[in-house]
Amino acid sequence: MADAYLSGELGSAVGFAGAGAALGAIAQQNDQLSQQVSSGQLKMNPDAANKAADVYESKAMEVNQLVRLAAGLERVDGLGEYGSAQELASKFGLKASNGSTGAADLLAKLRDELIRKADLFRQAAKDYVATDEQIGQDLQRGSQA
Repeated sequence: MADAYLSGELGSAVGFAGAGAALGAIAQQNDQLSQQVSSGQLKMNPDAANKAADVYESKAMEVNQLVRLAAGLERVDGLGEYGSAQELASKFGLKASNGSTGAADLLAKLRDELIRKADLFRQAAKDYVATDEQIGQDLQRGSQA
């Protein structure tokens, strides 16, 4: 499920700008899901929701490993002392992390959205249980009256 989610959105992204745009679309999807959960429009079977949440959390942990690796690319050594070599090393560093659109930055945003999606699924499961319990209480009161 998470693989389809990732490959569907990010698989079509070209370069860092495309990945940033795809992450924006993922954030919007999560915003819509959040609205559905908070308004009570979405309740999910707890087993299914928790399994999906576990998958998204697992994928988030995998992406977090990539964040660490990408952040390690900020410093590029061995290109020499010439100005052009230093400039090239700086450009590589910015591609790794520049605060918003570097590889580590984009991966961190993806990790955060995966965690957010897992949290939303868990909330939908809690809402399902709460609704189920409320219906049970209402039925019990109705049968006692």
